[in-house]
Amino acid sequence: MQQIILQANNSQKVIPLLTDIIQGETRRLNHSLELSNKRLMQFESRYKISSEKFMNEWTAEDLQGKDMEYIEWAGEFELAMRLQERISALESIKNVSR
Repeated sequence: MQQIILQANNSQKVIPLLTDIIQGETRRLNHSLELSNKRLMQFESRYKISSEKFMNEWTAEDLQGKDMEYIEWAGEFELAMRLQERISALESIKNVSR
């Protein structure tokens, strides 16, 4: 595991501030992920397949709405993946200065 070292004039004030910022951003990202997952579930329910299967096997021609619906579903899937990556990165941060 890599370490990142930060310097501050008053670490006793900065550490709680950074902790709050990370927790707040994690909450915001989790909320965004929940919304994205709800939109993905709408597509999955409509077409009776998982988003993973859709991304691996389907094309725009397989959808009723064709290109725009394909772009929306694929975009939502990519957004959910990026949100999850960011959440995982933030959750991996540990304060080892204690």
